[in-house]
Amino acid sequence: MKLQDQRCGECRRLLFKIEPGALSGTLAIKCPRCKAHNSLRPQSPSPKRPDQSNERDGKEGQNAHVIRDQSTPAAARNPRETEREPL
Repeated sequence: MKLQDQRCGECRRLLFKIEPGALSGTLAIKCPRCKAHNSLRPQSPSPKRPDQSNERDGKEGQNAHVIRDQSTPAAARNPRETEREPL
């Protein structure tokens, strides 16, 4: 199997490589370069619609979906880039 690159959502630094489908739970990792928190979890299968057949194509659970913690914008973490309101 081919390994997939998992990169930081902020600075795009390579965090690790993983086989598709190898992740079974949630993984949280902090980027050593920009200190952003990255969360990786298996992609949930899409809900079935009534018009879909019951046959499976065998591809469920092979892809992982990256969720990034964006509660604090990058500019707010660096005081030099923060804009100030006029007095």
